[in-house]
This record gives sequence, structure tokens and C-alpha cells, in this order.
Amino acid sequence: MREQDHRKHDRDSLFLVAELRLELDGAPYGVKLRNISDAGVMAEGSMRVSRGQQVYVELHNVGSVAGTVAWAAGNRCGIAFDRTINAAAVRYPVEDVDLPEGQRVSLPRD
Repeated sequence: MREQDHRKHDRDSLFLVAELRLELDGAPYGVKLRNISDAGVMAEGSMRVSRGQQVYVELHNVGSVAGTVAWAAGNRCGIAFDRTINAAAVRYPVEDVDLPEGQRVSLPRD
């Protein structure tokens, strides 16, 4: 079986931009998110990380999420979040939504 067959959370392929920090108050690296689940993300960028390293990812509609590098290869890495998130909220474009007056947007809940 492939590793991904053992995952507990479904992953959605996507292409979003986020910020990754190697330290909580460190300089941000712009990264491309290649896929995301409630438990983790695959990021691509110029940062250099190693397996087991603590990192912080700033996610749209979620905020800063701490995680641990699960694997690293070249300019890509897999990050396991320290807490589960609502991955659907990251993909949902809350801003720039043009709704008729009186209508509200509700995001899926965890």
C-alpha cells in the first residue's frame, strides 16, 4: 500500500499561496500550497526545512497554525498540523464575495 492509502484525512489538490515561518516571530516565506487536509498540508517554496522541524503556516480564513515537518524533498515539504483545522475554510474565498444585500456566507464548521 502507498503511504497516502493510510491517511485518516482526505486531501484536496489545490494551488493557493500562504506564508510559512520557521520561527513563530520569524520572517515569512511565501509558499504554494499543493494540497491540504484538516490534518496537514504540502507546501512548496524556497525555504529549507528538515523532518521534525516545528513550523508555522498562516492560512487564509484560519490564521497561524503550528505544525511539524513530516517530510522534506527539494523545495517541497509535508507539514502535519499540531491541531486539526477546517481545510474547507482555507479554500473558501470569504473576501471579495459579491452577495445580494441581506445574504450571509456560512463556512463549514469543524
